[in-house]
Amino acid sequence: MRLAGKRALLIGAATGIGRACVEDFARNGAAVVVADINEPAAVEAAALARAHGATAHSVTCDVRDEDSVRNAVDYAERELGGLDTLVFLAGLMRTGAIESVEAATWDAIFNVNARGTFLAAKHAAPAMKRAGGGSFITTSSLAGLRGAPGMTAYAAAKGAVIAFTTALAQELAPANIRVNSVLPGWIDTPFNTPAIDYMGGVESHGEVVRRIVPLGRQGTPAEVSPIYVFLASEEARYITAKSMMVDGGMAH
Repeated sequence: MRLAGKRALLIGAATGIGRACVEDFARNGAAVVVADINEPAAVEAAALARAHGATAHSVTCDVRDEDSVRNAVDYAERELGGLDTLVFLAGLMRTGAIESVEAATWDAIFNVNARGTFLAAKHAAPAMKRAGGGSFITTSSLAGLRGAPGMTAYAAAKGAVIAFTTALAQELAPANIRVNSVLPGWIDTPFNTPAIDYMGGVESHGEVVRRIVPLGRQGTPAEVSPIYVFLASEEARYITAKSMMVDGGMAH
């Protein structure tokens, strides 16, 4: 019960790594609100948390819409009786050679990954200050450090999340709010389908993974979610402004 007493809003947590986080947070004693644009999946994720004995709610949230983000934060603070943990997991990936990337695609990727992270921080910070502090965990990517062909927009947006995280950590430290980022590598979720398609399909992707990942395979959401639990826990109370890679050794 490493998160007993914690009150967490997980944005973009209805599927993939996010859903694994919901389960892990619930198993570790946190009360949670699952916020996602996919309302039915958010409801299912909250029910999964309740099956583990946690207090859990769900709310629809479109991270591109500031009013929607504000509403999700207000809802979480109200339903949980306060908010001391925010996990931002919403993401959008599109791939393509640079000359084929439309400006609208670039904007869409930044709106979800970078601007969405900013909006969540903007509206959650006051609630977390009222709670006396807490932990804000962003989600970047190994792509935000090293990029890859066909992923220029995604890599740029995730790099922005890393820079935002380090700046925000310094800004919110006096309020006892820690800000860290999790950087997954190749994780086996449908989210990576655009990148896999760009690489030539599942077989080509598998060959690349075996060649460049020292552990020789993709990770699973359940192998990433414990890092979020750790960063939300009191065990990480002296850790802030850090990028935590979960990548099978790629960034060695």
